[in-house]
Amino acid sequence: MSAAFSCAGCGFVYDEAAGDAARGLPPGLRFDRLPDYWRCPGCGGPQHAFVPPEGPLDSLDAKIAALLAVYRRVWVEDMGGTLICNPALDVAAIGFRPFGPGWAGAVVSPWFLNIALIPADPDCWAGLRDGDEAPETLPAGAYNFNAARVGALGTIKTLAVVSAMNVFAGQAEALAAAEMALAQLFPPPSQPEPTPEPEPTPQKAGLSRRALFGRGGA
Repeated sequence: MSAAFSCAGCGFVYDEAAGDAARGLPPGLRFDRLPDYWRCPGCGGPQHAFVPPEGPLDSLDAKIAALLAVYRRVWVEDMGGTLICNPALDVAAIGFRPFGPGWAGAVVSPWFLNIALIPADPDCWAGLRDGDEAPETLPAGAYNFNAARVGALGTIKTLAVVSAMNVFAGQAEALAAAEMALAQLFPPPSQPEPTPEPEPTPQKAGLSRRALFGRGGA
């Protein structure tokens, strides 16, 4: 299940089926497994400047779709059948919302439940290498994320929430756990206590002499 990725800068195509023999990369090497140092042979552009077969990653929906596509390929080609995977689960993303330089949400797969941070600008974390620690402060506090290179999506940050996915009976339970994790890590801002209305000043009963006889009255 190979794919071809094209450079947005010069049009060079990296065909996974062919690899890049001139740079020692064998046929069948997936784009998301290219070494950190690999750049476009045509113009020297970064890996995240390549466009996947599905099209440009110019929206959050496109970025999430690219992220899920990578994890589904890992599931089919590498992880399927391994003991750490729960075959009752599928790859899914839920609850992505604006956060920091991009978006934050949860990703469920047969072998992990992670919080993922996706930057709007793929250059944002380009200096991080795969696996680097990348601290982030969430509304619930500071956490140690890890950098993860995800093909044409570039580098994202992930926080492991659950790694023993066999604790879930099915997808519904895993998604519920993801929603719970998001609620704990991204609680809504506390609302200020409402200011009590001032007590009305008691009025004297009846009409005053001034009101009855006019301003000049005695």
